[in-house]
Amino acid sequence: MKNNKEILDHFGKMIIKDCIDPGIGNLTSLRVKENPPIILKEYVDLFKKLDENDFNVLKKYLATSLESMTFNILRIFEENEDYKIVYEENSKQINLVEISEMLKAEPIGQKGWIARFSKVIDKDEVF
Repeated sequence: MKNNKEILDHFGKMIIKDCIDPGIGNLTSLRVKENPPIILKEYVDLFKKLDENDFNVLKKYLATSLESMTFNILRIFEENEDYKIVYEENSKQINLVEISEMLKAEPIGQKGWIARFSKVIDKDEVF
């Protein structure tokens, strides 16, 4: 059985790899997209007009928004006992809220999941 830190880190890596980083990656890829679908054209055109500094400010804002959203989603599990995030191994279940001091804060801060696991968010930009 994995220890608590391994369970939380594995969950954190999945959150960052499958949710946070793709959100930023999608923004970056839209800026260079050629022949975008009609539903994305407005965004692509806008992002291409932004200079590098303005685009980086937009990326930073999106990263902050994704951090906040993740914090608030995890807070739901901390504040509502009817909902759980459970890790299961060999028929043993571990509630992630119970093994974390504050699950909602795991992604944020200089030692949080985003700072440690993100491939696209600069560690210095994490709040």
